[in-house]
Formats: sequence, structure tokens, C-alpha cells
Amino acid sequence: MFDTILELAKTELETTNNNYDINDVIATAAEIYIKKSKANESEHLAQHNINHREFIERNCKRWDSGIAQLELLHITSQEAGVYFKEYYLKFPELENDPLLGVLMRLHANACRITSEIIHLIKGGYPDGALARWRSLFEISVTSLIIHKYGKDAAIDYIKHGNIKTVEGIQEYQKTAEKMNLEPYSEQEIEDALALKDSLNEGEKHWHWARKHTGFSKLEKLREHISLDHWSHNYKLASRNIHADYSEMRSLLGMREAKENLLLVGQSNSGMTLPAHITAIMLTQITSCFLTAYITEDSNLNYTNSMVFISLLRKYSDNVGEEFLKCQGSQ
Repeated sequence: MFDTILELAKTELETTNNNYDINDVIATAAEIYIKKSKANESEHLAQHNINHREFIERNCKRWDSGIAQLELLHITSQEAGVYFKEYYLKFPELENDPLLGVLMRLHANACRITSEIIHLIKGGYPDGALARWRSLFEISVTSLIIHKYGKDAAIDYIKHGNIKTVEGIQEYQKTAEKMNLEPYSEQEIEDALALKDSLNEGEKHWHWARKHTGFSKLEKLREHISLDHWSHNYKLASRNIHADYSEMRSLLGMREAKENLLLVGQSNSGMTLPAHITAIMLTQITSCFLTAYITEDSNLNYTNSMVFISLLRKYSDNVGEEFLKCQGSQ
């Protein structure tokens, strides 16, 4: 097919310009191909979309009961977050509380990421789901540390976020010209750097968690709050983010493959691990938000929070059990 199109491209170029090279031929051939295939594009895409929907239907049918439990946990977590937010906002002194505000935002981020993971599981991308879980784990580590050290840690976390924003502005400025973007003015850069200097307490590599835990590296922070046993899962998730070499058979999506293949798309295998550990992390993160200030003398009543947490733990167990059943049913 391409040989024919290349000949057509040469013929077309010869009628207008004898002084052409191979790059002209290739560019013209691409234009001819697109024009000729235009009539079939809709049909081609329609068939692709039909195949995609049919795969998702088959995949969801296999993992149906597990996905249902994960979605119920996800919905309950959101309902718990909304309840607790509305409850604590009844206290005027807590409206702008940094600890509650930070834990609430971390919980919201976790709920959104869980939505993405569910979407990837339904779509047949277990390794993508595991890679996305990595962010959920980092949020869990952060939430547990802030929950443990309280308001001062939350304030430092906010400061660190503002410092990272300034560093983002600096990086943008470095690349703006090459990326054809509007650079910041000199005054804007000066103001941003002044803000950074006022927040980092004179340290070039200031980190929000170091003065509370003694550490800034994730490896040490997860150990500090007894999550170091998740190190293998975190490394496994990281391999799907970085571009290092790995065998195709190491992919979750290839766990049930009967022969060596190059997986370039969807798979209906390997959903149990990302689903279950997602449920565990979301439950931890939600619990941190729902029990903020529980160890201190406060006016907050945590009875409903504890009921929600009990429900989430039950759903979390159910997720693991149901996905294992679905896995064994193939």
C-alpha cells in the first residue's frame, strides 16, 4: 500500500517541482494517505470503539463483585469526608484550621486518585492502576505523619507546597523561551524568590517533615510511621512509572498469559493487587481525616467517624476477598 502511495507522491511532485528530495516524497505521501483514508476513518474508529467497549464489558463481568465492593468503599469514603467537613465547620474556630484543611485536601486527592484507579481496573490496565496507587501510598504516608504531629506539621506542609510552587515558577522560567511561552517578569521572579526565602527558614533544601520526624526521604518517613513493610509494593509500582528494563511477564496484566507476548494494551488479569491495596490506603487516609484532633481535648464528637471507619475497614476486607474470588473464577 505504501509503495503505491509513494509512487503517487513522486508523480504529484514531478508535475510541480523536479527539485524534490525523499523528505518531500514522504510528506506528500502522508498527505495522500490521509486524504484517501478519510472516507473510512469513521468506520475504522467505530469498530475500534466497539471492540473497546466489548472488552470492558467482559472485563467488568469477570471482576464484577470485586469492583462493586471497591466502588462502595470509594462512595462511603467520600460520604464520610463530606460528613466530617460539614460537622467540624459548625465550629467557627475550626473554619480555617490548618490541620483539618490539609487532611481534608489530602483525602480529596485520595478520592480522586481512587476514581482513576477504578477506571483503570475497569479498562483493563492493572499495571497502570498499580502505578497510580504509588501516589495514594505517598498521600497515606503524608497523612499519617501530619495526623501524628498535628497543626505545626500541617502548617509546615503548606509552607513546603508554596516553596514547591516557587520552584515550579523557576523551572518554567528556564524553559519558557524554548517552549514559546510567556516568561514571568523580573519583578514576579524576585517576589517569588523572596517568598521562598521567607518560608525555607534559611535552608536550601528545607523539607516540611524533617523537623518533626528527623527525615525527609520517603523511605525513612514510611518507616517512621510503620509503613516500611509496603516497600516491595512501592518499588513494584515505581517500575511502571520509570523507563527501566523489565520482562513483559513481570507485568500484572501478563500473570495469566500462556505464552510470551508483548502487551501493548488491555488485559483482564492482575486486578487483585492494585484493587486491594487501593482499598487499604484509601481507608487509612480517610481515617486520618476523620480522626483529626482525636487525641487532644476538643469539642468534636467522633462517634460517627468511628462508625464510618468501621464500615471502610469492612469494605476493604471485602475488596480483597471478592477480587480473589473473581481471580479464581477464570
